Amino acid sequence: MKRPPLSVRRGVLAVVTAAIVLAPTAAFGNQQDDGSTIVRPAAAALPNPLVPGTYAGDTPAGPVVVVFSASGFTDPEEEDWDIATTLLPGASSMRVTDGGDASAATWTTVLDGASVLVLPEGDNWFPGGSSAISDEALEVIRTWVSAGRTIVGTGSYTHGAIVSALTGVDFTSAFGNNDSNGPWQRVGGDTSLPAELPNGNYTGGLGEVSAYSPEQLAVITPLYSSAANDSIGIAEFAIGTGKYVYHAYDWYPDSGELENGVRDIWNGALGIAAGTSTPPEEEEEEPELAETGTDILSLGFGAAALLLLAGGAVAFATNRRPIGARR
Repeated sequence: MKRPPLSVRRGVLAVVTAAIVLAPTAAFGNQQDDGSTIVRPAAAALPNPLVPGTYAGDTPAGPVVVVFSASGFTDPEEEDWDIATTLLPGASSMRVTDGGDASAATWTTVLDGASVLVLPEGDNWFPGGSSAISDEALEVIRTWVSAGRTIVGTGSYTHGAIVSALTGVDFTSAFGNNDSNGPWQRVGGDTSLPAELPNGNYTGGLGEVSAYSPEQLAVITPLYSSAANDSIGIAEFAIGTGKYVYHAYDWYPDSGELENGVRDIWNGALGIAAGTSTPPEEEEEEPELAETGTDILSLGFGAAALLLLAGGAVAFATNRRPIGARR
C-alpha cells in the first residue's frame, strides 16, 4: 500500500495529539477558567454553615480529615465551609467538630483514625484552656500529631499560642494580621506548587523572620517566603514526626478572589498540605516527525486505536486532496 503524503500523516498526528491534550487531568484547586467553583458530589452535600458531623468524601483512598468549626472561634458559614468544600472531595471522610465539651475524651474520639486536623483562624486554645480545647485535650492533640500526623492552620490571626504549646518554642509574636507581607516565593516543599503565592484578604504571614532565634529556626521550615518583606507565607513547624502547616491565607470570600485566581492558587497549596489533592499532570510535548515521516507513533494509545486512526487517514487520502500540514 502506498504511504499517505506527509501532510496527511501530520494531520493524523494533530488529531491524536489533540485527543491527548484535551483528556482530563488532575484538578489543582477548585476554580474553573471562568472563576466559578467546581462543586463535586461530596462537597455539594455539606451544610452551610458547617455543623458537627461526619461526611463522606469522594476519594475512598484519601485521608480522614477533621475540621474544627465553632462559632466564636471560627466562621462556620465562611472560611470553614470554603475550606471543607475544598478538601472533602479528596478525602475518604471528614469530621466536623466544635470541640464538644473540650475534654480529652472528646478529642481522643474525634481524632481516632484521622490523619489531618484543620484549624482555621488559630484562636482556638490559650494557656488554661478554652471552651473548645482544654489543656488536657491539647495534650491529646500533641500526642496525636507527634506520631506523624498533620495539622493545617489557616488565617492570619494568631496561631502563636497553640503553635508555641505544641512545639515547645515561643512563636507568640511571630504571626501577623495584614495584607502587606506577600507575595511569597516558593523556597521548599512540593516543586509542583506555583513559584509564587499572591497576597489576598488578610494574608499576614509570619513576620520579622530574620530575627528568629536558633530555637525557632530549628523547628520551622519555610515553604514560601519573601526576602523583601522578611516574612513567610507557608511554613511547616516540626512536632515530633508530625507537622503543623501554617497557611497565611484566610479563605474569607472577599476581594474578588474567586474570580482573579488567588483562591485557586491557595486551594492547591491547601490540598497538597492536607493530602487531599495532587499536582496537575504535565502535558506531553508533541513529538517531532522527520520529513521522511514515521511508521510508528508511540503516543500512549492502544495499538488497535492507532491502526484505526491511521487506516482512516489513508482512506481519506485516496479520495481527497492532501490537507495542508498543521504546524
